Amino acid sequence: MLRAVPMMHLRVQVPNRDAAAITRCVAREGLLHLIDLAHGRVPGLAAPPQAAELLAAFRDLATRIRSIARRIGADLPELAGGLAGSEQADFAEERERIEAELRPLEKSVEASWRALLAAREDRAKMQQDGRRSELLARAGLDAGRLRAVRYLAVRIALGGEEDAAALGQLLAASPFLVLPLAREGDRWLFAVAGPRTAGERMDASLRAASCEPIPLADAPDPAALERCAQAEARAVEELAAAKNKALPVLGRLLPRAESGALLLQAQTHFAASGRFVVLSGWVPARDAERLRKSLEAATGGRAVVDLERPEDLPAAARAALGVPILHRNPLLLRPFQGLVRLYGTPSYEEVEPTAFFAISFLLMFGLMFGDVGHGFVLFAAGFCLFRFLPRFLDYGILLMEGGAASMIFGVLYGSVFGLENVLPALWLRPIEDLSRFMIVAASLGAFLVSAGLILGVVNLWRAGKRDSALFGSKGLFGAFLYWVMLVLVVRWLLPQKQVLPVWVVIALGGAAASLLLLRPLIVRKLPRREPHAPGPGWVGALEASVELVDGLFSLFTNTISFVRIAAFAAVHAGISLALFALIDTLAQLRFGGALSLLALVAGNAVAILLEGLTVSVQVLRLEYYEFFTRFFRGGGEPFRPLMLGRQEKGEAS
Repeated sequence: MLRAVPMMHLRVQVPNRDAAAITRCVAREGLLHLIDLAHGRVPGLAAPPQAAELLAAFRDLATRIRSIARRIGADLPELAGGLAGSEQADFAEERERIEAELRPLEKSVEASWRALLAAREDRAKMQQDGRRSELLARAGLDAGRLRAVRYLAVRIALGGEEDAAALGQLLAASPFLVLPLAREGDRWLFAVAGPRTAGERMDASLRAASCEPIPLADAPDPAALERCAQAEARAVEELAAAKNKALPVLGRLLPRAESGALLLQAQTHFAASGRFVVLSGWVPARDAERLRKSLEAATGGRAVVDLERPEDLPAAARAALGVPILHRNPLLLRPFQGLVRLYGTPSYEEVEPTAFFAISFLLMFGLMFGDVGHGFVLFAAGFCLFRFLPRFLDYGILLMEGGAASMIFGVLYGSVFGLENVLPALWLRPIEDLSRFMIVAASLGAFLVSAGLILGVVNLWRAGKRDSALFGSKGLFGAFLYWVMLVLVVRWLLPQKQVLPVWVVIALGGAAASLLLLRPLIVRKLPRREPHAPGPGWVGALEASVELVDGLFSLFTNTISFVRIAAFAAVHAGISLALFALIDTLAQLRFGGALSLLALVAGNAVAILLEGLTVSVQVLRLEYYEFFTRFFRGGGEPFRPLMLGRQEKGEAS
């Protein structure tokens, strides 16, 4: 839970003829995170020939199959589950087989579809002509006589008054006439007349003035409309008949086309080396032997499979290949894993921070939002999501855990829906004991910052930066100095009767000094040394001193920032007091009982929604900017194995 799932690097070399079989085996097992060898991850290697061309062809086949299904009104499922289709070893032959079955169906459906579109287009045009002829008839115009005019250019158009004015300005240089005929809603039907030689200019002016030209068309023949309707009905019947025939075939071809595209997409990550194909990737260590046996069985023993641990790879190769991250956290921690991913993906060497994040998140949320009633509402809402909406499972778990934390601290505060006279306070009340609460909040901040420093030391050590882990400002030396300064501040602020013993300061300071004095000896004993920039020694010492002072200042600002926990807890209690003051005022008015009840329900609802959101944002801020900055490096890559399902294994619990 505190480390990523151990990975092993798998490298497979097979003859070209086994490329399809090996790809199907990898996708069927769903265990291998492929490394893109062909696109720059490893220089000097290229993808197998024709892989990109075949990939485009299979994607086109899948697109055509879905297009045919839409035209016949059929819904085809998304690709999921196990590999479907034939075990054809040659993707080019598989492509030809699918094409041979698809082409006759596509041809027949395409003909019926085009006939349907043509019938609908003709019918729509006739209906539009009919509406326009009715418009001309209502205005008392004879389209036939207007078309027979020889010496004038006559245009009929629809437009607003502003459009007609703009048209007049555009035609001002030539003799013309704009004659309003009838009002149609908020627009006018008007005629524009002028010399026959000005016809083209009139058409351009109508377009520029945003007027809608009305063609001088006769009413459509009812018989022609009936023929269009019959043609449309015949096309619909043909498509319905084609659906019964084509649906089983399409349902069989689509998985073959889409799985072929998926496998060929994977093959674009392979590398070609003469008559052989090389693929590389990462597999969970506990599944490595199973995958090896499956690959060897799929190729009849012709696959050469090598397995290596990340620690056995050269540093340059490990950096180029990038070990992916897979975390298997319990169900209760899964929502917090998503919140950690919002900040970044930890690298393979880092401590997995989800458990620390979850504990500190719930602790700070409960401190700031402690109320039995409000916590119960959050818990109930989360349970409803958990029980009835599995799609929002993570949100339901997060709400239930936050509600439980709120109820626990509500019992400690003695607060139920803001009422503080129902339960006795087992610990403190945020407003009455604010100074004590601020000390508690600052102490929690010091603890989390210290925990972040310790995790940072562990991460630096795992990453091979032993010198920085021991002597850096974010390492053990910086942590000792922070603790010394923290103890001195505590001794200065606490009353004399609670003064920390002097030996604590001496012990921490002595540990920091001893670490610094023994640095040359320790560095020589370290198995790996970090490269240091060349330059005078005093320059490095000056840079280290400045970095150390800046780091200590940053640590204390991080610690003080946690005082906001007490501030938001006091705000939460203060809003409840203000709400009950409002309720007391409303109770003295007419219908005061109903108004008071309404204010109680609405006020608590607003407090739960707005304060809950505000407190969550503040907790995330403290987590990300005060805690994670002490140790989190990030830059990791989630584990995404080649598989048919949509779920990423890196997201699995």
